[in-house]
Amino acid sequence: MSRMIPVAVVGATGLVGQAVLDLLAERQFPASRVFAVDAGEQDGQTVSFGNIELDVHDVEDFAFDQVRLAIFVAGADVSRRFVPEAGKAGVAVIDFSGAYRLDGDIPLIVPEVNGDTLADWESLSLVSLPNCTVAPLARALKALEAHGLSRITVSTYQSVSGSGQAAMEELANQTTALFNQRESDVAVYPKRIAFNLLPAIGAIGEDGVSDEERSLMLELPRLLGRTDLIIEAMCVRVPVFFGHAWSVHVETATPPDADRARKLFAAVGLHVVDEPSREDGFATPMEVAGSEDVWVSRVRATPRGLAFWVVADNVRAGAARNAVRVAERLLADGRLD
Repeated sequence: MSRMIPVAVVGATGLVGQAVLDLLAERQFPASRVFAVDAGEQDGQTVSFGNIELDVHDVEDFAFDQVRLAIFVAGADVSRRFVPEAGKAGVAVIDFSGAYRLDGDIPLIVPEVNGDTLADWESLSLVSLPNCTVAPLARALKALEAHGLSRITVSTYQSVSGSGQAAMEELANQTTALFNQRESDVAVYPKRIAFNLLPAIGAIGEDGVSDEERSLMLELPRLLGRTDLIIEAMCVRVPVFFGHAWSVHVETATPPDADRARKLFAAVGLHVVDEPSREDGFATPMEVAGSEDVWVSRVRATPRGLAFWVVADNVRAGAARNAVRVAERLLADGRLD
């Protein structure tokens, strides 16, 4: 990856955008120049790229023909408006939003899960990335693929950083208010999140399925190439700042035993922390905050398959890491020449 290319990060002031900039710098992505771009009132704002402070450009006025690659992490509305504009300027786009995830004409990619399918696309100007709740789980399920997945039952426990900076501030403010015996404001979520659990993430459809649950049910089969896969999901928002968790039960044609499963998880690069003899022999969101890894614990056989616990930093491991790895893959494959 010796060729240097100019890159734009659209949504640079958000949590995911800042994490993308951090990873591009940490992994020494060969960028000849990096542009920080965002929507709204950004005059005078700066963001960090390694040891460099970048001025933030307003996406409304940004000339995309200055760059070869644009990583969009600003949400579906911004992507729908400006991804076509970037495409017309000849820019390759990696999009982390729901705008294109279910479009069969656009690849949905996690490099460790289905990165090889990029070779099937002759012309490749846009790559979509899955929800940050989907990507780490897909990596864990990929490890068990040879045993014949048939049904996935998953409950997620998702931190407030998945809703952005305002949600983190709301959790902090509500916690402070409760300790000081004051009323706490509710704005981001429909009910208080501090010391509480909210069993609905996104709008709930007529079928009783929430937006987040639908993401799991629709995106996982695309990533795994298994339209017949049965997925049952319940997604819960929890009062944690960073780190999502998944409680998973997998039904398989030939269930692996726990030791075999741990080896399979480790073989695909997951971090296994599973010592049943120790009271603390498992991973939690607290330990994984700031990590790029996906961690697996509590692995055990069940009568019809396997149960296990997954934790990952939703911002870094679930979103930013995937964006940067796809960028590296496109560059290595000559797609950005």
